[in-house]
Amino acid sequence: MIMDKPRFFVDAISGGFARLLTGDGNSLTVPLSAIPEGAREGDWLRASFETDPEQKARALGEIEDLYNDLGDNP
Repeated sequence: MIMDKPRFFVDAISGGFARLLTGDGNSLTVPLSAIPEGAREGDWLRASFETDPEQKARALGEIEDLYNDLGDNP
């Protein structure tokens, strides 16, 4: 079964942020860089996410460095 991607209504744009409304009445404030260029108040957006293996590897490396600095690497 293919599920539709979540949809968000662009309710307001101000100060470099966009307030998005969900279908169940919740809101989410995101930086403008998180929505498509040219999106305006009144637009509907379909959300999609992707994994970022490079960022994950960097974060794990930073955690390992912190453990090593503490001398407590399990």
